[in-house]
This record gives sequence, C-alpha cells and structure tokens, in this order.
Amino acid sequence: MQNSQFSFITNILFTVILLLFANVSFAGGLNSDEAKVLITGKTVESESARGFPAKTYYSPDGTYRKSKRDELTKGVWYIDSDGKLCRRIDGETTATCLLIVKKSDVWKLYKVPSKPTKPWKHKTTFIKITDGNPNNL
Repeated sequence: MQNSQFSFITNILFTVILLLFANVSFAGGLNSDEAKVLITGKTVESESARGFPAKTYYSPDGTYRKSKRDELTKGVWYIDSDGKLCRRIDGETTATCLLIVKKSDVWKLYKVPSKPTKPWKHKTTFIKITDGNPNNL
C-alpha cells in the first residue's frame, strides 16, 4: 500500500512540475487589447514554421487578405478573450486561433493544444509589421 501511495504522489508531483514549467519559455503572450493594437489596420509580413513567406492585411472591419505562394486567401479575423488571433477562411466553418507571443525581439504565433501536457506548436513568425495596406491586398 505504501508503495502505491508513493507512486501516486510521485505521479502527481511530476504532473504539477510539468504543468508549471511546460510553458515558462512562452511567457509574454498578449492580452486581447494588446493583440488588437499590434495588428489592426496593419500588414504583417511573416514566415511559416515551414519557411513559406506571406503577407497578411488585417482590416479594421474584421476581414483579412493573405498572399502566400502566389495564392490570395480571404476571411474574417478577430482576437478572442485570451488574446489569441483567430482566422476563419471564407467558406470554412471553423476558425484557427493562435497565441501571439514575443520571443526575444520577434513575435511568434503558437497553436496551444487542448491538453496542457502537450507542447505548444510554433506556426508563424512575424517578420515585419507595417501600418496600412501598402501592398493593396
């Protein structure tokens, strides 16, 4: 009995430690107001985790236009209450939401899994943020 109690307590402690330290390096996620100020009415030049460049204009009216690999994607965007950037492509029913985190001097977008023990997945890095829509996206 003592051995199983020790094992149970050890497993709980391990889980707590994992949860406490799993996201320590990802501190710095924006709240919803900060995220809105960062991208509203701006064009973001970015690079996907796979190395593909893109340009996205986030219109103040809640629509976005994204140019990536000579393809134009349109949809709606919003910032949820957790500060995640959510985008839904026209014609799709669900949005993809990514947390905006500052790592060193760079903004990165991460997919946060529903299970807290799973690692965050880096999806995109913001390279440059420009006021307006200079590329007429």
